[in-house]
Amino acid sequence: MSTIKILIVDDQIILLEGLATLLSLEEDMEVVGKAQNGREALGFIQGRVHDMPDVVLMDIRMPQMNGVECTKYVSENYPEIKVLILTTFDDDEYIEQAIKNGACGYMLKDLTAESLSAAIRNVYHGNSVMHQKITEKLLSNMGKDKKLQKVNVMLGESEFEAFTLRESEILMLLAEGLTNKEIADKLFLSEGTVKNYITLLYDKTGIKGRTKLMNYARNKC
Repeated sequence: MSTIKILIVDDQIILLEGLATLLSLEEDMEVVGKAQNGREALGFIQGRVHDMPDVVLMDIRMPQMNGVECTKYVSENYPEIKVLILTTFDDDEYIEQAIKNGACGYMLKDLTAESLSAAIRNVYHGNSVMHQKITEKLLSNMGKDKKLQKVNVMLGESEFEAFTLRESEILMLLAEGLTNKEIADKLFLSEGTVKNYITLLYDKTGIKGRTKLMNYARNKC
């Protein structure tokens, strides 16, 4: 089992120590560093030759250098390091800028320990993760909220309620005829992640073939 090396960046010392203790309990995770702002985080990364962090758990509002700025520098100079935003702020400006700057995920601090560990593992394996509130906000900003509600109502009233929110979103965009790249761009995912979700949709619906799945989605949406 590979060990996920984590750098935690947060200006609240109690939370910083608490997260470090919590994640250290996971067998497949190791906290290799802690920093109280973006500048300290960069200093830690730049000073490492071995045991570079795989994932940076990044807060947003911090002194000296905030998480959005630090994310941009890390993504541009250390593309092998995944940045997962963990914050109490769901402001549109922070969300969009952090994702634009290369963050692989955006989670709010009201999540459970289990959800946090799962998010870190997903990011480490190359997937994108997003708190449900953040996903809904992004979709709303794209003017898709009414259609998404329609999809969710439809799914909730049928045997297809097993679909997750993300699968529902992709199903909706498939109905519009979007390509994998277009879906990835709208949902801030990688094309590979979109392909994985479409494969899951094939399995859940029992449908094989993109055209048939698109027709299915159009009938449902």
